[in-house]
Amino acid sequence: MLTRIIITILIFALWTGCTTKEHLFFKNVPIDGRSDKFARELTKLGFILSDSTKKNEIILSGNFMSKDCKIHVFGTSSNLLVYKIIVSFPEEVRDSVQSDFGKMQKLYTLKYGAGYSKFQQYKKRERLVYKIPAREIMVGDYTTYFTDLGDIIVEVQDGYISITYLDKLNYELWKREFEQKQKPNGKKTE
Repeated sequence: MLTRIIITILIFALWTGCTTKEHLFFKNVPIDGRSDKFARELTKLGFILSDSTKKNEIILSGNFMSKDCKIHVFGTSSNLLVYKIIVSFPEEVRDSVQSDFGKMQKLYTLKYGAGYSKFQQYKKRERLVYKIPAREIMVGDYTTYFTDLGDIIVEVQDGYISITYLDKLNYELWKREFEQKQKPNGKKTE
């Protein structure tokens, strides 16, 4: 009898452990649940709600990596599940953007491992930095860090850097919703 109870408990624990879905984290908050609930959790961490009038998007502002940033929280259209976070850093001069991009790449590489980088055509600088020719970063240069829970993209924008957190599970829900909207009359196309 005791053996049956133990086996039943083990099977239940294994089953619930296997069905638990993990999500990517932003500031130690899982990217899951309704976008308004997620935004409330961020306000508890000191972020300030800036704009929530846009459909499926909430904008907050606050300190991230020691800089005043804007945080864009995106939700799916039907049930407003948060699936994407975009952190927009303040605008800076080109050298600061280049320096910060390198620092962020190193930081995220330490945390998530080597990322996949895509760079535009480099322009060589005329000066040498530590006897190594330096390269100029361009708008659109990015590094993506792939994890089992989602992707993180550090990207150079026009005068600033953005970091996108894309939760794998909720992004799949968003893609399905988007595909359903694209189909005529909601009917399956084959």
